[in-house]
Amino acid sequence: MRVILYFLVLTSIPLTRVYGVGLEFGIYGFELFLKEKQNTKPLEVPNWDFHNQRWGQVFRNDAYLNRSSGESGFVGLKDKNNRNQIHWDLDAKLTTGPETGLRNYYLGKNHFLGYQSKLFFLGVGRREHLFSPKSFSTQYDGSEGLFLEIKPESNLTFQLMIWDFYSGSLLLSKDQFHGLLRKESSSEFLTSEKKNEGFSRSHHRRHSFGIHYGESNSLRFGVHYLELGSFGPNTKDHPSETKKNSADGDSLFSGNFGFGIQFETLSFAFDFLWCKGSDRTRSQIAEKPGTIPIAGEAIQIGTELKLGDFKIRSSHFLSDTAETNQNHQIVKEGYISMGTHPSQTPYLSQIFRMFPSAAVTESGYEKNFALIEGRAFGYLTELVLSYQYQQVIVKLIGNYFVPYHQNGLLDGRIHFQKRQFEKFFVAEGMLEVALKTEEGFELGVGLSQLYLPESMGISSNFGYVYGRYQI
Repeated sequence: MRVILYFLVLTSIPLTRVYGVGLEFGIYGFELFLKEKQNTKPLEVPNWDFHNQRWGQVFRNDAYLNRSSGESGFVGLKDKNNRNQIHWDLDAKLTTGPETGLRNYYLGKNHFLGYQSKLFFLGVGRREHLFSPKSFSTQYDGSEGLFLEIKPESNLTFQLMIWDFYSGSLLLSKDQFHGLLRKESSSEFLTSEKKNEGFSRSHHRRHSFGIHYGESNSLRFGVHYLELGSFGPNTKDHPSETKKNSADGDSLFSGNFGFGIQFETLSFAFDFLWCKGSDRTRSQIAEKPGTIPIAGEAIQIGTELKLGDFKIRSSHFLSDTAETNQNHQIVKEGYISMGTHPSQTPYLSQIFRMFPSAAVTESGYEKNFALIEGRAFGYLTELVLSYQYQQVIVKLIGNYFVPYHQNGLLDGRIHFQKRQFEKFFVAEGMLEVALKTEEGFELGVGLSQLYLPESMGISSNFGYVYGRYQI
């Protein structure tokens, strides 16, 4: 009922008062069925379970059934225009808020205002990184702050993100179902840190520089520097430095180099990703007390084939591992990603939100070997089959993730052999049907099924409907 009233208020706004600025509003309804059964069969990997940290103890003792449903809504402002030398590209959404599992507002991929001269564009706000990897169609990273763009030729762009208040590059499309389990769960399942955190976001300083060259055939290169400080649970472990300097010296350099080739019916994208840095720590898990070096690599590959009204896209992400010694101490950490989750299915990208590597999200630097909020090194693949008939679009999406072994000696490299990975996998299949009209109306329904090993004793499916209208 709350969303219906919200919808009516939005439609009653007099359009003559917005002077041509575009409005967008939408509603979502969803239902989750999740069942955990008592299971005597041992887990393939004892360290992996449904929950991490304090959640797991409750769920191991009692069988659990969660059937949750809800709704949410948003109203958005969209406008792209210029007046004299002032250019703007606005895209922001106000939502129904934390009571419906959302943050109060979300920015779009671009939301900025700036000054355009013959030589450069200087802007402030959120700006998409044109040099980001393109293998996964919905993956996104962008800066929030002050940026400079230079375009000496029509197909060559230099981007300098002078000051970026990095907080995970959140988008509504990547976060609309993220709070579903957390919103429905009892407070006894949450740590005291999570209770106090709520939907708060930490902002930390990041600087980026990137180059994008070409159109249908393109080259891209980018580098980032992020001052982690005590940003995230994996950095808060050097008390004296944190107390003295409000940070413990953790920092991260990362970058990517890639290219894209596009033919009439076939396209291909490849990106090599790397990171280097240091995690200062006194933890006994470090081989050398004081610091853990960060030196990781990953690769992304994507291909897309168009056959009439059919489109097939295959995307792949493969990271390296951490490096350990014979005492299971960490010699160096592996690859750490930034930006949104690569995939687009609700379980892997939002409800559980399992990243295929360590990651710096809105909560900071995290590395967890668990289903909920997992940040585990491994292999992620996504297959999308879509068909469009006039205004109807049908999508079949499959996601598959398998992590590396965490037991034994790890060499910190990228591996392709099956024996280097765990015995189990996490997979998801999804069907979405949507109607999109030229007038800006969109209506859709989606169904998703989670696939886990029988020994985990979990079965779950998820459904949602949505409507969106742009004026």
